[in-house]
Amino acid sequence: MEISPEQIAKIKEHLKVNNSREDDLIQDYVEGAIDYVEFYCGGPLVTALTEPADGEDAPAETLFTKGIWQAILLLVGHWYANREAAAASQVEIPFGVDALLFRHRRLR
Repeated sequence: MEISPEQIAKIKEHLKVNNSREDDLIQDYVEGAIDYVEFYCGGPLVTALTEPADGEDAPAETLFTKGIWQAILLLVGHWYANREAAAASQVEIPFGVDALLFRHRRLR
């Protein structure tokens, strides 16, 4: 899934970043967040679900929702603020991400 320039602008607003010096880093975090969501949910993010062909199962897709958008914002914000895990007590994935994504998870 591609994130639009408008969505990148919203992510930068969420991060309180008003310059372009770290655009490549932020893009890497966005791609990592999308990868995390797609793996967790069990299918690629799409803006519209594909209709299954007659007699076939629906493809393993995850509909991009506002909840998934919020999970991506939380992940990118966390990774931007905590660039390295330095303490055992440091939370690797922000609370709320799993709760936002759980209802979209495909059970395998």
